[in-house]
Amino acid sequence: MAGSSREMLIAAANDLFYQHGFHAVGLDQILDRVGVTKTTFYNHFESKDDLVIAVLEERDRAETDEIMREMRARADGDAKLEMLVFFDVIEEWLGAPDFRGCMFMKAASEYPSPNDPVHRAALKHGQTLFKELRGRAERAGAKDPEALASQLMLVLTGAILSRQERGQVDQAKSARAAAAVLVGAMC
Repeated sequence: MAGSSREMLIAAANDLFYQHGFHAVGLDQILDRVGVTKTTFYNHFESKDDLVIAVLEERDRAETDEIMREMRARADGDAKLEMLVFFDVIEEWLGAPDFRGCMFMKAASEYPSPNDPVHRAALKHGQTLFKELRGRAERAGAKDPEALASQLMLVLTGAILSRQERGQVDQAKSARAAAAVLVGAMC
């Protein structure tokens, strides 16, 4: 694992949290994985919760960048098509053999208080995706871009939960079909 101690801690925690959940993973487990001391950890983070927030922020940035890059590449600037390609990208993620659910949903449920900094950090990912979808809805000429983005986020959430809770891998196909109806009706 190359990089600074901070980067290695974030990468190891990201992997462990995704596999096992936030509360199930102890700080010692993360430190053992990276091979650093508690002193090194506390040079970078005030607490495990600060590490959780750093993991969520890094994952939000990386996932959003990847999704947006794929949407642009596959739709060649067509905002309407980008909203549908979004669900193609989601389908690939939901169908991956190592799929373990949405880390942001896990964080929000394990830290349920809306005032908890971890909960707020988890919600930022959904807010980021909403803004991206709303921007594409505006560019596509949607009658109500806010409503279309909200509806697409509901479809996304349903597909993720169906896959996560019931193991239904094909939900992204259904989600894309629903998105196509919504985009077609509103643009």
